[in-house]
Amino acid sequence: MPYSSDDLMRLVQDDHTSEVIDLEKQAAGRAIGSSDRAFEDLIRSTLAAWTRTFGGPNRPSLPGDLLRRILAAAQTAVRRILDGVADRAPGALADQLGPALTMGVVQGTAFVRAASGRRRREPRTSAVSRVLRDEAHRIRNMVVERRDRALFLLHPDRVSRWSHVMAGLGAARSALPAVRAHVAWVINTAIHEGLDAVVRATAPLRVWVAEADACVRCLAYTGHVVKSDEPFPGGLSWDPRQRRTRAAAIDGPPLHAHCRCRVLPWRDTWRPDGIPFPEALRREAERSIGYGRARPSESRTVRLRAARELLRAVDDLLPAVETTARTAIRNGRFPAAA
Repeated sequence: MPYSSDDLMRLVQDDHTSEVIDLEKQAAGRAIGSSDRAFEDLIRSTLAAWTRTFGGPNRPSLPGDLLRRILAAAQTAVRRILDGVADRAPGALADQLGPALTMGVVQGTAFVRAASGRRRREPRTSAVSRVLRDEAHRIRNMVVERRDRALFLLHPDRVSRWSHVMAGLGAARSALPAVRAHVAWVINTAIHEGLDAVVRATAPLRVWVAEADACVRCLAYTGHVVKSDEPFPGGLSWDPRQRRTRAAAIDGPPLHAHCRCRVLPWRDTWRPDGIPFPEALRREAERSIGYGRARPSESRTVRLRAARELLRAVDDLLPAVETTARTAIRNGRFPAAA
């Protein structure tokens, strides 16, 4: 017996997304290791050396051997930390490509079974593409570029204040979120390849599914259905300023780093209980926009513009969604989450 549309959303957005996040964390954790703590220790020890030598973080340095020693120690530590990441990260990510591809196939097949009410055999998984393997190895160059930038900033000719030291150490530490973002993007791309295999084997249509609290771009795609051999329109967004009407069509997610959207197989003959699944997704996206469910990475201004566009474009909003959106636009902010 097929699930309800709410059950299908919980399966994909909660259960399956949690599995994806766990895989991302596993790959990123192996790539980064203890580097976060190492940078914390480095900043602490460098600040202590600066304070002992020059009197405190608000005191300028004096040129000479003491400054060169402090910076040489910092440069050595930066090399040690980031060279370790550069050595580990490509292999750590490459090792998870096969599991990610398999996860896409397993999750796609589970969705088809739930949506259709029939048992389906998993399609055979293909080998990991060369493109994905190349992306896994590209992570080394990303880390090395940030390492070299940090070493450039930590040269004695460019440092006379503690803020200059922090600029260099910050440039080095920025490699870590860049690694996490790249790992997430590659992992989700591999999962999408697995999902595509299920689409080709089972259904004539594809439906886009975003996370419930996704960004305004991803929420503009959720519930969108296309034929299995057709792309999705490019440049969609609930924020008119982010919309690109002449953007090229896209095959599917991820749209950006940390995007956990997925494209799932769909048939109009699959009729879960309640409203149709694609319509349920669109309604959920409207609630997210109307209630301003933004993540820290997305500004309040963007969500307010999206809410204004929602009121303009949709004439059958749920009363609570419409009221909340209008109140937020009038007040210039959304109510605090309960």
